[in-house]
Amino acid sequence: MGGTTFVAILASIGRHHGEADPTLLQWIMAALSHILLGKLGFTELTVVIIIGIIILAMPAMIVIAYLASTRRAPSRQVETTERLSSPE
Repeated sequence: MGGTTFVAILASIGRHHGEADPTLLQWIMAALSHILLGKLGFTELTVVIIIGIIILAMPAMIVIAYLASTRRAPSRQVETTERLSSPE
């Protein structure tokens, strides 16, 4: 049953896509080129590197947040256990 569900999900993802508006995409590309390449003076390679860093930074920040939360969790449990076991 699990394999069938997975195949159905993959098939539905392939069928549900929207068509891009070519006029809108051309306008967006022209606006980005005018701003990034013209006014700011970036090269194409610089823009690609910046976008790549942003794309890689998102999952890296999620992993860092996860690792930070899991390292703090055991110390909180130990403190709670010590408080409960020590007589006051």
